[in-house]
Amino acid sequence: MKIIAVDSFLLALPYRTSGGFHYIAGRPSNTLAMLLVRISTDDGLSGWGEAFGHAGAAATKSMLDTLVAPLLIGERADDIGALMTSVRRKIHLFGLSGPAIYAVSGLDIALWDLLGKREGKSIAELLGRRRSDVPVYASFLRCSSHDALQQTCASAVAEGYRTVKLHEITVDRIAAARHGLGPDVALAVDTNCPWDLREATAMVETVRELNLLWLEEPIWPPDDYATLAALRNAGTPISAGENVSSQCEFGRLLEANALDILQPSVCKVGGISEMLKVLDLSNRQKVDTIPHCGYLGPGYAATLHLVSTLEQAPLERLYIELEETPFPSIPAVVDGWSSVPAGAGLGCDVDTGIVERYRVA
Repeated sequence: MKIIAVDSFLLALPYRTSGGFHYIAGRPSNTLAMLLVRISTDDGLSGWGEAFGHAGAAATKSMLDTLVAPLLIGERADDIGALMTSVRRKIHLFGLSGPAIYAVSGLDIALWDLLGKREGKSIAELLGRRRSDVPVYASFLRCSSHDALQQTCASAVAEGYRTVKLHEITVDRIAAARHGLGPDVALAVDTNCPWDLREATAMVETVRELNLLWLEEPIWPPDDYATLAALRNAGTPISAGENVSSQCEFGRLLEANALDILQPSVCKVGGISEMLKVLDLSNRQKVDTIPHCGYLGPGYAATLHLVSTLEQAPLERLYIELEETPFPSIPAVVDGWSSVPAGAGLGCDVDTGIVERYRVA
C-alpha cells in the first residue's frame, strides 16, 4: 500500500444563488474554486481530498505540486499520523500555516478516504460515529444588495433551514436578515475580522436585541486573543478558529479564554488528523466546537463525518447551488438535516467527467 502518485485538480464551478451577486474574498464571484487531491497506491486504490481553497487555490496548488506532494511518493499510506508528522517536519521552514498546511490538509483527507476504503468502513465509523443524521445550517455569502439578502433569507426558510449564518458587517443588513428569517430561525453572524475592541463592543450592544447565536471572527487582527477575550464580556457568544492552523495554536486561544465556540476548518488546519487533536482538546477543556466548513467537495464530506462524532454540533453548508458537483453522491440537505454517508471512506464517489469538464489547472 505504497503511494505511487499524487495528483491535484483545480476546478472552477459555476454556481447560482437566490438572488443578486455574491462575494468571496471581498470580490464579486459566480464560480467556486475547488482544489481536489487524489492519492493513488500500488494496490489499485485511490483516495480524494480537498485543500483550501477559493481565491487562494492556485497558490495552494503550486505548494502542493512542487513541495508537499513529492514527499509522499514511495511512502506507506496506512500510518497517517506518522506520515503527516514527517511531512510537517520537512516543510516547517516554509511556515506551518497558509498554503503549506492547506496542502497537507487535502493530502490528509485523501489518506483517510484511502484508509476507510481499505478497511471497508466509513470515516465516521473509523472515528466513532454518534449520529447518523446531523442538523445543517445555511451559510450565506455576503450579499450585494438588501433585496438579494431578503431573497436568500426567504429561500432558506422555505427549504427548511432552522439556522442561518450571515457574512455581513452592518447593523441594517443583520437586522434585515433577522426580520426576514423571523423569530424561530436561529441567526449567527460571521464578520471576517473587521473591528477593534471599541467598534466590536459597540456592535454587540447594537445588535443585542437580535439574539445572535454567535458572533464569528469580530476582531482585527485575528490573532489578538486578549481582545477576543475582552469582547466576551459584552455578552454575545464569540467564535473563531477557521484560520487557526494547529492544535497548539488552538491551545493558546483556550489559554487566553478567548472563545465560547471553537471553529477549526478541516481544509485549513491539517486535515482530519489535526481536527481530531483539536476536538480532543476542546472536549478536555469543555469548550463547544462547531467546525467551519466553507467547502462542497471532500472537505464538506470530511466535516460531515467529523460532526457525526459530536453530540450536538451542526454542519455548515455554503448556501449556493453548484451547476454540477464532482461528488454527486454527497447527501442532499433535506429540511435542514443531512444523513451521514455510510459507504467506505468519505462514502462519496467522484464523477471524473465533471472534474475534467470544469478543470482549469
